[in-house]
Amino acid sequence: MKLLLALLTAFAVGLLAERLGWLKPNAAWAAALVGGLPLWAGGPTAALAVIFLVSLGSIAARLSPKSRDRSGRTAFQVLANGLPAALGMVLGSPVFFLAALAAAAADTLATEVGSRGRWAWHPIKGRVETGTNAAVSGLGTLALLLGAGLFAPWAWGLGVPAGAVVLGGIAGALADTLLGLLEDRCRGWSNDLTNLLASTLGGLVAQGLA
Repeated sequence: MKLLLALLTAFAVGLLAERLGWLKPNAAWAAALVGGLPLWAGGPTAALAVIFLVSLGSIAARLSPKSRDRSGRTAFQVLANGLPAALGMVLGSPVFFLAALAAAAADTLATEVGSRGRWAWHPIKGRVETGTNAAVSGLGTLALLLGAGLFAPWAWGLGVPAGAVVLGGIAGALADTLLGLLEDRCRGWSNDLTNLLASTLGGLVAQGLA
C-alpha cells in the first residue's frame, strides 16, 4: 500500500510537470517510477532530490537558446537520467542514489550552460561549435562541477559522505562525455543509453568511495 501511494503521488507530480512543460506528454508514468520508488524507499528527502534534479534541468534548458529539451523531456530521457538512481535507493544505497542524480545534473548543466560558450573542444574533431556532441568547453566544465556540487547538501540530508557523492557525480558526467563519442560511431547507440550508463557509473564510483 505504501509503494502504491508513493507511485501515485509521483505520478501526480509528473502530470503537473507535463502541464508546466518540463516533461513531454505521456511522460508522467516514467516520473512515477523515478520519483515514486525513492519516495517509498528513502522518504520525502529522497523524493525532493529527484524533483530538484528535474527542476534544475528544466530551468537550465529553458534558459539555453540552443537546448534540445526546451519543450520538455521524453519518458525515455527521464528513465535514462533517473532510473539508476531510483533503483539504487530501492537497493538500500543512498550514496549511489545521490551520485547518480549528481551525474545527471552535472551533465545537464555542462550541456546547457556550455552551449553559451564561443567554442568547444572535441577529442577527435578538435575545435568545434558549442553544443557538439562529446565536446567540452571551459564554461561547460565549470557548470559540470557546479552541478555535481549542488548535491552535497542532499548528501548531508541523507547522512552519506558528500565527497563521494560529488566525486561520483563528476566521474559520471565525464564518462557521459566519453561515451558520447560512441553515438557517432555505433549504430543504435543513443544519448539515452549514454545517460543511463553514465549515471550508473557515477553511482558505482560513489559507492566505491563511501
